[in-house]
Amino acid sequence: MSVPRLGAAGSALCLAALLAPTPAQGQELDTSVTVASGTGLSLGRGSGGVLRQRSPIFLELDVGLCIDGDHAWEWTPSVLLELEGTVSVGVNPSLKRFFHWRRFGFYGGIGIPFIFAPFTLLGVEPALGATFRLTSRLALALEVRADVFFVGSDLSDGSVLAKLDLALGLRLDL
Repeated sequence: MSVPRLGAAGSALCLAALLAPTPAQGQELDTSVTVASGTGLSLGRGSGGVLRQRSPIFLELDVGLCIDGDHAWEWTPSVLLELEGTVSVGVNPSLKRFFHWRRFGFYGGIGIPFIFAPFTLLGVEPALGATFRLTSRLALALEVRADVFFVGSDLSDGSVLAKLDLALGLRLDL
């Protein structure tokens, strides 16, 4: 009897489903969706020393989940698409800590970006961001993130890829 192989995409979806929080009975789940795009600076080692180039333009879809109206902590699974050069697909589960003041929200977060197609990269991502509420349910979102990829098929042994990116988007509270 053979076991079917899921492949990288299937494995990533299974991992995301396992990591997604499921509220206990009686708990309320508040959801938001953010669509953002951005670019930045990528740094890595090449044959001629340190390689510096603009990061590929990316599009990211975040689903923010808060339990029982506690909007201070947000679990944010997301899907990431790099749209330039070799188009790539990944996920980035993260945890964000929000501080709200009037129409502004400020946050710090940590994520685990995993690019799985057509190559693999795994790393860590600290981020700082802000939201500005335009209406009761819609906000402008701005985020600065620093990715450090240390494992992957696209890296030579012992090397890392670092990225400093800026993203701008819209956030909708559902």
